[in-house]
Amino acid sequence: MTQHHLTKSDFKLGYVCPFKLKYKKLGYPNTLKDNAALEFFAEGGFMVEAIVHAVMKVNPHAVFEKTLTSGRFFARVDGFEQFKDRVVLTEIKAKSVKSGDASQFFSKKSSEVVSDWLPYMLDITFQVMVAELCFPGVPVEARLCLVNQNKSCSVDAIYSNIDLFEDAEDRDRSLPRAVYTGDIDALRADNFLEFIDVRECVDQLMPLVKAKAAELLDFLDGNRQDIMPQLGLSLCKTCEYRDADAVRDGFAECWGETPARGDNLIDLYRAGNGSAELKEAIAVRIERRELQLIDLPDSYLANGKSYGPPRRNQVDSLRSGKEVIDIELGKKLGEMTYPLHFIDFEASRIPVPYLSGMKPYEIAAFQFSCHTLKTPAATELVHHEWLNLNDVYPNDEFVHELKKAIGNDGTVLIWSGYELTTLRHIRRQLRERGQFTTEIAQWMEGLVGIEPAIGEEDKSKGKRIVDLLNLSQAYYAHPSMKGGHGIKRVLDSIWSDAEHLWSDPWFSLYYKTGSDGKPIDPYQTLVSGGSAIERALAETDDSVEGAVTDGVGAMRAYQDMLYGQNRSDLALRDRMRDSLYRYCGLDTAAMVMIWKHWLTLSSSKET
Repeated sequence: MTQHHLTKSDFKLGYVCPFKLKYKKLGYPNTLKDNAALEFFAEGGFMVEAIVHAVMKVNPHAVFEKTLTSGRFFARVDGFEQFKDRVVLTEIKAKSVKSGDASQFFSKKSSEVVSDWLPYMLDITFQVMVAELCFPGVPVEARLCLVNQNKSCSVDAIYSNIDLFEDAEDRDRSLPRAVYTGDIDALRADNFLEFIDVRECVDQLMPLVKAKAAELLDFLDGNRQDIMPQLGLSLCKTCEYRDADAVRDGFAECWGETPARGDNLIDLYRAGNGSAELKEAIAVRIERRELQLIDLPDSYLANGKSYGPPRRNQVDSLRSGKEVIDIELGKKLGEMTYPLHFIDFEASRIPVPYLSGMKPYEIAAFQFSCHTLKTPAATELVHHEWLNLNDVYPNDEFVHELKKAIGNDGTVLIWSGYELTTLRHIRRQLRERGQFTTEIAQWMEGLVGIEPAIGEEDKSKGKRIVDLLNLSQAYYAHPSMKGGHGIKRVLDSIWSDAEHLWSDPWFSLYYKTGSDGKPIDPYQTLVSGGSAIERALAETDDSVEGAVTDGVGAMRAYQDMLYGQNRSDLALRDRMRDSLYRYCGLDTAAMVMIWKHWLTLSSSKET
């Protein structure tokens, strides 16, 4: 019989769900995107790693990515320092904190580790457990190295001093090695890192970690038949082993025969955010194996002011097998003032300050697309687009170019609040940097709303802005949306049988059929070979909540072009530029398609 080992990543997965760990060990297919190169560039974690290494090398004996082994336990430690009287473990994370105070990791009410930080504390606690087995009797210190979002830094253009090198021995993965090549003394004297002692968290969690680690090994060995799948909403609804493979389907092994995705009770829109009565009703029905969503009584769908309409629309569309469109949607569309500007932004956040005096994780808006309809009778769909490939901090130019595209008149349509949030951040940043002219201030106030006083949270919405995601959630559903309202989910559902859109000259370039003769998702028309990062441009956050925050693939592609290993590859840069234009352009074209489809349905419903 195979004797399994337990790594820290195994432990974290098994802590959440032992059956997910089991399926991982058995090599079951899953739906997670497994691309180490993309993950390497995600959120600029490699930058933090390079900077921390430079800072920690003040100790010449510091070792990075050291693997500790004891029995069947393995732990790879980000930073390892051994002194005469102690061992110091440092877990490096590109995660932000507001201060270096360890009290932020504990709940004020219960004094327990808060849920947001629990995965990180379990990680470092597992490492400490293994270290204490490897070095019996030696004190082990535990630190988290994090990014202080409130610390500015006087070192300029840090990102440009992080070079990437091929590293054949790089931690059993074919990734480059990030090295800081700038003035290390200046960086050590003035940086934005926080090394926080978390031994108190470790001590609190250690009994739990030791017991759970032993239990997981016992479970993997087949000795814990008493451990059964905990069927429910939070883990199972989005389980990566759900529908990943027709034969080796981990979700099916846990649940047995169930309704298809979208028809299942657990796929109800925001079911986990419902009332106690709704949650109890779902739990009882799961226990009874009454899993058909259409059988859930209407009385449970109405609770929650904002969640009630999308739940009712979702269930009604399943019961009828047809689209559901509320008459109010047509009214909302009719209230919009022309010209209509459909906009989408792409933005990047990196954990190092872009320029001297800035703070980590400031947002840089690097691209926008805008499709404009000037009048209700317009036959031309005007497209404006802008992409920064030069200035590392382009927000001033971004705002001026956007102002040219949408002017001072008309309705500005977005999908999710991401664009609005981005504009708020940019307004604050420009003011802090002395780049906020009176002209731009007045334009931004007309678009976003009145700027709050210094220190107050910015919740301005702007009279010109309409969020189509909110309209979708409140007034629309399609059986194929399966409870989701992400723009890709909605478009794909509509596009599948919308002949009036296929032949429309505005959208006909996106009409392509698959081997089965059926139209394919327009976003899949962007995937035409190329590098892994190029193919990732079609990725967005299409979660159940449906908020497309930013194009994950677009952000990673942009960061690779400006900060990554391919920043000197001009041919790839040109291909990526063209791909970014196509991707962002489709995001706004998708909004127009959905808007036009809704307008057509509303008009036919009125007649």
